[in-house]
Amino acid sequence: MLQFSDIQLAYERINSVVNKTPLLSSRTFNQLSGNQVWFKAENFQRIGAFKFRGAYNKISSLTEVERARGVIAHSSGNHAQGVALASKLFGIKAVIVMPHDSVKSKVEATKGYGAEVVFCGTSTDDRERTTEELIRSHGYTLIHPYNDEQLIAGQGTLVLEIAQKLHELDYLFVPVGGGGLISGCAVAAKHLFPNIKVIGVETEGANDCYQTFREKRIVKLEKATTIADGMRTLSVGQLNFEIIMKHVDDVITIKDEDIYPMMKFFLERMKILVEPTGAVASAAIMKNIKELSGKKICAVISGGNVDASFIKQVL
Repeated sequence: MLQFSDIQLAYERINSVVNKTPLLSSRTFNQLSGNQVWFKAENFQRIGAFKFRGAYNKISSLTEVERARGVIAHSSGNHAQGVALASKLFGIKAVIVMPHDSVKSKVEATKGYGAEVVFCGTSTDDRERTTEELIRSHGYTLIHPYNDEQLIAGQGTLVLEIAQKLHELDYLFVPVGGGGLISGCAVAAKHLFPNIKVIGVETEGANDCYQTFREKRIVKLEKATTIADGMRTLSVGQLNFEIIMKHVDDVITIKDEDIYPMMKFFLERMKILVEPTGAVASAAIMKNIKELSGKKICAVISGGNVDASFIKQVL
């Protein structure tokens, strides 16, 4: 199973290329929530999301032969951009399988980093099926969006940056899609903050990890319906499941409608742009799902890639 030393090694690999994203706070939010809250703002990461960390670490760990084959990934957007940029930096071919209803700005950014985009159906099964067909035909090396130890280690590096600035934390709230981010964050957080509680957050329409955590087995949804496009995975990966069950303290859910006021707060009060998935963990604190008071809490803002049309809807 993934060790903290793997995350340290990942940070050595990616340290020179990632943005050291800020920890933000808001006096108004602290007053509203009754807690002292910091936001790890990965919307300021390269490609606008945390996914660059894991993608770069994974590709840097490949052999020359594996890179020479070209890499392939399936993603609704942020992992797509992360793999595309990392591949560009290494000078290798990248093919990205994306649902045909992906956020337009994410598709354009992925192409802008030089990747070839292949469209598929809207479900995770559609993405995986198309990806497997392309691997059989062309021999590409797979960069999985969440079920990979090197990728998970890369995602966990953001907690090392949190620990450089904060020496005490009671809670870490993390959005959950396929489980790569919370897996890496949980391993790092439990090592650096021994008494911390790690809380995963999903939306009700994409609550596979919520069910998985309670049933202690991987639950796969037939369909994920949510405005948080980064949470439309149907189940967590096997590696992610094992880490989550060992290191995560709880998984909770919020409603889609709870995301809008959080995004609006970020825009109007903190002057930052956060995508729906990126606002989920913070929204759970705003709603005080865990009924916390007087705690030191950090919420991960996973990304800020959102179409202008959706921003209008939020406002």
